[in-house]
Parts: sequence; C-alpha cells; structure tokens
Amino acid sequence: MARLMVAALAVLCGFASGQGDRGPQSGRISSAPFPGAPPAPRPIIPGSTPDSLPPECSSAFSVRKATRGSSTVRNGFATRVRFQDVLTAEGGWSPSENDFLAPCRGLYYFSFHGVAPDRGDFTLALMKNGQYQVTAYGGKGNYQQGSNSALLLLNQGDLVHLELQQGSLYEHPNNEAYVSFSGFLVKAY
Repeated sequence: MARLMVAALAVLCGFASGQGDRGPQSGRISSAPFPGAPPAPRPIIPGSTPDSLPPECSSAFSVRKATRGSSTVRNGFATRVRFQDVLTAEGGWSPSENDFLAPCRGLYYFSFHGVAPDRGDFTLALMKNGQYQVTAYGGKGNYQQGSNSALLLLNQGDLVHLELQQGSLYEHPNNEAYVSFSGFLVKAY
C-alpha cells in the first residue's frame, strides 16, 4: 500500500511540475486549451509537411432576386444571372461581376434555386471557369421550380457563377425573392 501511495504522489508531482507523461515541457507558447495540455492536432493532408499547411481562409456568400435584365435568355444566347440583393458576402463574391472568386484552394459547397414564370420554363447552370457543372430545370406549368447543388474542388482564383441557359426566371415584383445562389468554403487545402 505504501508503494502505491508513493507512486501516486510521484505521478501527481510530475503533473504539477508540468512534466506530465511526456517529460519536461518547453517554455514555448502552444495552442493548448489549458496549460500542460498537448497542442491541438494539425490537419494531415497527403503530401504536405507541417510548414506547407494551408493558410487560414474563410468564405461564404448568399445572394437573391435576379435582376430583370438577366432573367430572360435573349436571341438564344445564355446570360449570366445578376442579383439585386447580397445577403452575405464574407470573401469571394463580387456584386459588380455577379460571380464568386475562390480566395483559396479548397472544397466549396454551392446551391441555387429558380422559379419559372407561369407557362414558362428555364434551365439554370452552375458554371466553373466557364464550364458547366450542374443544372436545374423548371418545367412549363404553374411557376415550376428547379434547384441543384454541388461540392466543387476549387483552386485559388477559380470563378463560379450562375448562367441562364434557356427560358426565363420569375421574380416577384415586390420584395419577395425566388431566385437565390449561395456558397461557402467547407475545407481549405
């Protein structure tokens, strides 16, 4: 029993002096949640080294209400959808260009929604660097809806926007908004 007490006392003294179960700790500051705790684990990315980890990056946007001039395909040419209202713009969204510029390499989630006018239809496409990714279709009928989403790996500087490929989008003449587009960074690399 005496040996057990001595062993317990030695362990407690080791923790109290900052040695814990890893021996003496250096005097450097760590990102530990409390003194003596190990630092938070760093993400492991295949092919990376501790010095090549991604920088801190965050990005999110949400826009709504397509402008009248961008809600109808004219002369058979696709048109970039432009938005009247910016709900959130935390890096990457350009209200003047109506596109998203990736601030860092990473996985980004995008979603979009549209409504067709009564007895009209539309095809709406998510575009990455001018290339089609996914589409949404709203069929002919009573204000049919179409939505889609995608998880895209983007490099810093990649551009994403919505393109109306055919038909027309419906927007309420008052404050209600039926067309929306949102995106955010899931994980930076």
